Amino acid sequence: MRTGDELFDEAKKQIEEIQAPGELEPRLRMALESVPVRKKKRPPFLLTAAAAIFLLGIVTFQYDALAYYGKKLLGFDELSSGTLNELNERGYGQIIEKDTVLSDGTKLTINGAMADENQFVLYYTMSNDNGLRSDADLSPARITGLFTNSTAESGTSQVNDHGTELKGILSFEPVSPFSNELTLHFSEQMENGSLKESVLAFPYHPNKAMQTSLKLPIKKTLNVDKGSITFSSIIASPTMTVIEGKLQAENFDRADFALGGIELRADGKNIPLTGGGSSTALFGTSFDIRYDALPETVETLTLVLKTFTGYEPLNRKILLSEADELQTLTEEKELLVKNVSATSRGTEVTVITDEDVMLEGVSLTDHQGRSVPLETTVNMSINEKGMKERTLIFNTSAKPESLFVERMHYLKHYDEKIVIPLK
Repeated sequence: MRTGDELFDEAKKQIEEIQAPGELEPRLRMALESVPVRKKKRPPFLLTAAAAIFLLGIVTFQYDALAYYGKKLLGFDELSSGTLNELNERGYGQIIEKDTVLSDGTKLTINGAMADENQFVLYYTMSNDNGLRSDADLSPARITGLFTNSTAESGTSQVNDHGTELKGILSFEPVSPFSNELTLHFSEQMENGSLKESVLAFPYHPNKAMQTSLKLPIKKTLNVDKGSITFSSIIASPTMTVIEGKLQAENFDRADFALGGIELRADGKNIPLTGGGSSTALFGTSFDIRYDALPETVETLTLVLKTFTGYEPLNRKILLSEADELQTLTEEKELLVKNVSATSRGTEVTVITDEDVMLEGVSLTDHQGRSVPLETTVNMSINEKGMKERTLIFNTSAKPESLFVERMHYLKHYDEKIVIPLK
């Protein structure tokens, strides 16, 4: 097993061997002569081994000329987003063209990649003149390399009309700036249905990675009904913008993708939300929210907690004799009892609410005043008006009188703002 010193010496040697392309020097000179002088000098993200290890503070907006100009990756325009297409048109991709032949004769080619501090994007092609299998696609697990073990996060693909070629794009966690060779780990599905683990190594040039445009701490907390949200940092790169933070909200998961109600605004305009996620460990829940890339120039950045999971104690009694009449739950939310019926499963009550509403502590009171707890919920669906409809089943044959709802979780409007200082 190699020691830490041996790994560091290997990484240092790789960095020392990195050479800028010949055409980069005149482009840099022309760009630097055309921009105004700045009072503070701020280094680009990937320059030296020391910079890669110690540059953890603020990195502000960079000039386009500081990123390596490569070649355009062809044939992926219909798959990639507007931002990735723009970057590809401007030549920010790394051409790889490394291939292998899979067990069924299909040729897998890694065509190229785009890399920055937020993600590693892989472009690939699968082709077979005899026709691809109906279930053909790449099942990636991770990318490994020196100080790199990056998990696959998302992907998209498309097969041509003849069924002989598939083009795909995969997004992975960012890779290490010390890796000059990476290995894709993926699974092949065999004819007998079993999976075969396979790998394909390919070259990577960390000096061609795109520069981070903005990296700032936020360290601001907003209170919500059942806890708080702490926004830790923002990292803006050419491919995306990522907000990271911590959650202390016990009902966070009671609404579908509650993080989707957090907006990022640049100069007053919303940056499109592209995704996000959360993970819970012993010391709380960490989250990241992903947005499109920022404009090239930004004067103001604002985070807006538009909506988030809310909580409302109701203790609300709803008479079932008033079916088909809207019942007010809060100022924002209502409930409609659509149908009450006796079936072989018990008493069924079908209710309609907004899609984001989750009811808890639900019980049925019969005509003798006895309380029957909810047994199960079935037939949950979204109707033509975008409302959530579900049937509540209670294990009783007694005549029902009223429905009791103890509490409710929903997407609540907060409209709280955090201004991210850029200077």
